[in-house]
Amino acid sequence: MASTQSSLFFVSLTLAISLVGADVGAPSPAPAGPLNLTEILRKANNYNTFIRLLKDTEVTSLVSSLLNNDRNADGLTVLAPTDAAFGRLRPGTLNRMDAQSQSELVLFHILPKYYVFVTFETTTNPVRTQASGQHGVCTVNVTTSGEQKVNVSSGLLETTLGKPLHEEHPLAVYSLDDVLLPPDMFGPGAKNSRAEAPTAAGKRPAGKQTSSSSSSAAATPDEAAPSREAADATAAAAAGRMTPAGWPASAVGVVAAVVVILLSSSQH
Repeated sequence: MASTQSSLFFVSLTLAISLVGADVGAPSPAPAGPLNLTEILRKANNYNTFIRLLKDTEVTSLVSSLLNNDRNADGLTVLAPTDAAFGRLRPGTLNRMDAQSQSELVLFHILPKYYVFVTFETTTNPVRTQASGQHGVCTVNVTTSGEQKVNVSSGLLETTLGKPLHEEHPLAVYSLDDVLLPPDMFGPGAKNSRAEAPTAAGKRPAGKQTSSSSSSAAATPDEAAPSREAADATAAAAAGRMTPAGWPASAVGVVAAVVVILLSSSQH
């Protein structure tokens, strides 16, 4: 009986030690690190231009601050254009934009709320972005259709959201095959549209004439150089009136007076 009790005691003690050891030795889950948008884009590949703009404009700091702020419960949604999307812009578009315009372009692709398909489906247009323009906060319009298709319109073009690169609150990142152009910056009559956007094909910068207008304005050889006779006449007019023979009028008067005197003398 004693040996049975001893065996039960040792079995119970062994189980207790093993359970305690398992509880103590089990590693606790590692705390989640801060969300890093540029790292998400880098791992996805083909977003180098957007990453560069995020860094150059320092929008990465704003995004990081918003994402890792416990008070920002709404989250963020980033619409990330691919390198191919930027490649379809007219050559020189980004280079012609100043730092402020580049920053607004990037912020135009960031929505101040975490959106998934269901959220897009029930949202009310227009949808706010993080950008602001001449008329206040810049917005986009969102429409959805079957098969979880989401279309986004900037007012100048419409494109479809691609695959999600990250989709976990508080951050959603979606791929875009086109760059969303804000109407305040690129629309008709926009303050920066002509200064920053390349000259449209078939148009010339103001102040430059076409070859046809130059040729029509040019004088013909006869018109360009006055005749020799006209030049002589102009010079003579400056010096005094000229006789048909080219003698000055004063000299003719003297000769006439001499002739009159001689004729009078001969008559006497």
